Amino acid sequence: MQPDLLPPVSLAYRLTLRRAALYYAGLGWPVVPVAPPGAAVARPGKQPLVRDWPAAASTSPEQIQAWWRQWPDANIGIVTGPRSGLGILDLDVDKGGAASLAAVESRVGCLPGTVTVLTGSGGAHLYYRHPGIPLLSAADVHGPGLDVRGDGGLVVAPPSRHPCGHRYAWVGDVRGMRRETLVGYLVDWPAGQLTPPRRSSPPLTSSSLPPAESPPVGLRASSGIPEAHREACAEAILQTLYEQISSRPRGQRTRTLYWAGC
Repeated sequence: MQPDLLPPVSLAYRLTLRRAALYYAGLGWPVVPVAPPGAAVARPGKQPLVRDWPAAASTSPEQIQAWWRQWPDANIGIVTGPRSGLGILDLDVDKGGAASLAAVESRVGCLPGTVTVLTGSGGAHLYYRHPGIPLLSAADVHGPGLDVRGDGGLVVAPPSRHPCGHRYAWVGDVRGMRRETLVGYLVDWPAGQLTPPRRSSPPLTSSSLPPAESPPVGLRASSGIPEAHREACAEAILQTLYEQISSRPRGQRTRTLYWAGC
């Protein structure tokens, strides 16, 4: 996707970023500003803009206002682990996360439903309460594309933008969400299954995973989510695309449709 096809960053969107950061802080989730797409950093869209971000992350409205005055286009990062009380499963569908999750669920049972974010790259973040015991943040912990964001971890939160132009989005209406409503403690999915396997249990490899079919592009973001959530995810994707396209002036809708297919 060419940079000039990205929707412009409007004042309204900047205000939405700031309000969202303050909202997450109100839930007790420490946040940090993250470099937006196009920033001159090593990992635009995902790299925190403050030093020692695990300690610097804040729920202070004054600090958050100051950060977003300094970086009004900044994405929002939420710190995972004991400070926020969050443990998150990060499914990267492009790297085989759906197949890895299916393999894990075949061993330990179905993952309980929970608050879910559709990521800008076409995957999902499944939000769970932190189990209160050490929860290692690790990539590909049970197979390609299935990461755990726990102690010392970070996730990018809605309505942040991914470098390809898509925004992160909640599934459903979360305006009334409170920490107490998050379902499925990580301990409900045995804690030992969410830490790196012991040497006696070799990690999953791509050769040991069942083949994954390539889903249609328009539904790609829902393909890694437990089946009970897929219909809601698909509806959310279609609604988002409809709003993006219908809100554009005549003469720009074809261009926006091309952007939506990035």
